[in-house]
Amino acid sequence: MRTVSVGNARVKYTVTGSGPVVVLVHGVGKGGQSAFGHLVEEFAERHTVILPDLSGSEAAEDDGAPLTVEVLAEQVNAVIDDYGTTPVDLIGFSLGGAVVAAAAALRPDQIRRLVPIGGLVKTDMYMRNLIGLTLSQRHDPVAFGRVLTSTAFSPQYLNSLDSLEEIDTLGAELSPSSGRLRQLELLVRVDISDLLAKVRAETLVVAAFPDAAVPTHHSRELHAGIANSRYIEMDSGHMVLFEQPQDFMKLVGEFLGKA
Repeated sequence: MRTVSVGNARVKYTVTGSGPVVVLVHGVGKGGQSAFGHLVEEFAERHTVILPDLSGSEAAEDDGAPLTVEVLAEQVNAVIDDYGTTPVDLIGFSLGGAVVAAAAALRPDQIRRLVPIGGLVKTDMYMRNLIGLTLSQRHDPVAFGRVLTSTAFSPQYLNSLDSLEEIDTLGAELSPSSGRLRQLELLVRVDISDLLAKVRAETLVVAAFPDAAVPTHHSRELHAGIANSRYIEMDSGHMVLFEQPQDFMKLVGEFLGKA
């Protein structure tokens, strides 16, 4: 595992595979492995895969200050600089979708193609209410996890499981650690409206529908704000990486495989 210092943070990242570089950026959660670990091997068949753990993740080290999208975007760009090969393809999930859009806006020279998944431009009142409900359960890890799983996964996916214990196992991946709380508190404040016009990378905006965590209209707003973008919806809850992994990999593989 490699480490790069960025401001007050020490950001760790792993490198797997060979070929064109793709950077996978997590959202709210434990870190890169938790979000993308089940897909890394498949990505690495054709790509060098960089998997960073940004502030708020379990592996990152910092002073515990409130997070901003710009701070996380600077960490992504610092990881790319530290690895030393550009341009790269940049993929971000959920909060990470806003972070990668900001990273591409701040350093357009570094990014070849951009894929925000279930991302957003600006938090709305629905999301503030939902995140407020989640944060109100911070002292009860089981309830905290159940709020998150109820909105992150589709009813079809949850109904495919055999027991509430399985759902609680999913929720345990999003336990109310101090880093997770900081990530959620940032999600309340996201606004990258002023950055979108600076994105130059060819972009594929991937939305989930129906998405009860970051509703689909947020991805449509990302698409509308990025000039060189196209848009696609997948039949899934917010956690499309887990609900539809093979369809997702086929879609993104075709986009990244373009000459």
